[in-house]
Amino acid sequence: MENHCQFRKFKCHAKSSRIDISYIDRNVIAFLNRFRPLFGTCPFSLYMETTSRDRTLELILRNIWPMIGQKISDMHLSVKCFHCLRKFVPSILTDCSSLRVLAFNIDDVFAEFPADDSAMASDGQALAKWLFTPRPDDVPKELKCWLKKDDGTSRVEAFKTAFADALSPVNFIVFIWVVYWSFGSSVEPFELTNELTREHLVLKRVDFCGRFLLVRCPIARDESKWTKWEKEALDWQISDQLQQINIQVYREDQLGDGLFDETPGPSDQQQK
Repeated sequence: MENHCQFRKFKCHAKSSRIDISYIDRNVIAFLNRFRPLFGTCPFSLYMETTSRDRTLELILRNIWPMIGQKISDMHLSVKCFHCLRKFVPSILTDCSSLRVLAFNIDDVFAEFPADDSAMASDGQALAKWLFTPRPDDVPKELKCWLKKDDGTSRVEAFKTAFADALSPVNFIVFIWVVYWSFGSSVEPFELTNELTREHLVLKRVDFCGRFLLVRCPIARDESKWTKWEKEALDWQISDQLQQINIQVYREDQLGDGLFDETPGPSDQQQK
């Protein structure tokens, strides 16, 4: 177990630590339970890479997610992993009440409308539901994603339509890294205003390498804070200021036996 679940203290930040998980069995779950008070003291980042096997993700949702779900501040995962997680918990993003930063790897994913995180909704609709759910502290959510399809312009147009129809404000920053160059070379930056919600929707070109920021913010905003948040959104790395949990489980031999019969599944927990 010691080789598969490690606790590390960062040298550069005395208050930062990381737990690496490459195997899950009873001993690992017991180890995490001992550190459960750490999860409750402050938000942390989660980096997760797994196979798309339902068994792997169900085991994580049964045994680990109840300990960490409400304290995840930053989440980095693949689109395939997100899709498979939603098979078990369709509203998994909005259920993470502390989640502020969501970053996907090089797979293509983007918010779709109407926003909806029900079981029948698409992954893009669930992503929009999370992004358009305001935080109580009004700190903007950050979405970091890639666009690889030649429909990026229409996707941004959908944001413009949603903004024009909005009746209430919400703050967010979307970092878009365009792989399909036709979008990056043809789209023009813009700034729209919604007088009802007193907001701007702004598309900014960061550089000519396909990087853009889509920002929805108050018309009267604190420039120093928003400049800091926009700069933060450009950094794809996990913040080393946060506690970190790194889950990398790919093979069946990285899963212990007997865990499925010991704890209720995600659907069972939701019914309680």
